[in-house]
Amino acid sequence: MGRFSRSALSIIALLLTGQWASGQGLEASVSGGFQSLDLHWSIAGNSAGQAPNVYSELKWRRVAGASAGVALRYRLRRRWVFFGEGSRVFTSTGRVSDKDYSGDNRTGVRYDQNFSGSDGYSYAVAAGAGYRLWAGKRLELVPAAGYGGSGQHLTITDPGGLYSFLNSYYQSSWFGPLVRVFLFWRGGERWGVSGMVTYHQVSYRAKADWNLIADFSHPVSFRHRANGFGAEGELAVSYRVYRTVEVFCAGNGFCWETGKGVDELYRSSGASQQTQLNEVVMNGFGLRAGLRMGF
Repeated sequence: MGRFSRSALSIIALLLTGQWASGQGLEASVSGGFQSLDLHWSIAGNSAGQAPNVYSELKWRRVAGASAGVALRYRLRRRWVFFGEGSRVFTSTGRVSDKDYSGDNRTGVRYDQNFSGSDGYSYAVAAGAGYRLWAGKRLELVPAAGYGGSGQHLTITDPGGLYSFLNSYYQSSWFGPLVRVFLFWRGGERWGVSGMVTYHQVSYRAKADWNLIADFSHPVSFRHRANGFGAEGELAVSYRVYRTVEVFCAGNGFCWETGKGVDELYRSSGASQQTQLNEVVMNGFGLRAGLRMGF
């Protein structure tokens, strides 16, 4: 047997036994589950935040559906850890309310309608690197930094209702640097518990098409921009079914929020005007289960 063949067999043996992971190695996971989110935003009547202080307000509630995710983790020389992850939610339920006001503090309701928000999707991505401050047999502590964010395509429709031709959308994104702390504890040969907390500092961008308003430009009726932050937390339990294979289940929660920003409206005439974006707030939770494999 040649030297190349012996080397190849040695690498395969290390992969199958998981011994490579003691120095460096790749870990991959796939998961599926459920996620639900609420998102709301409001604008003022002018760029000074007045006339009135809340002029229009949109709220999406219980926008939920099935989720799918993948994650990769590469460990280099025991201490350094590199990660990349992504997930997508396929929305199947949700409601949205649209209210306009003539007075400050949400008084003088001029418009109040409820619609379906059951179409659309959302996604999240992140990548970065961490350092294993504590790398014991039972306990692992990894602070990390990277870049990531999330996006949502939220819809407004009225199937079977008065506005049957309504087909509007609001598409938002939150992207920026992140810091993360990951903690893992193994309670024996097979069971493990992990926790993860992530903080994002983000730039918020959104665009929308209000398709039934002839005075607005199409396909982009207005845009939003602001700065904000996001916080996420996850707790997971895993069970090793083979030397390099684990099954796990996890629950997570998240909250994203902006400060004051800019709402820029585009008219069909070509003119545009700006008002104050008061805030955008999104929060929600998810449940998932999956399979994690070492290579």
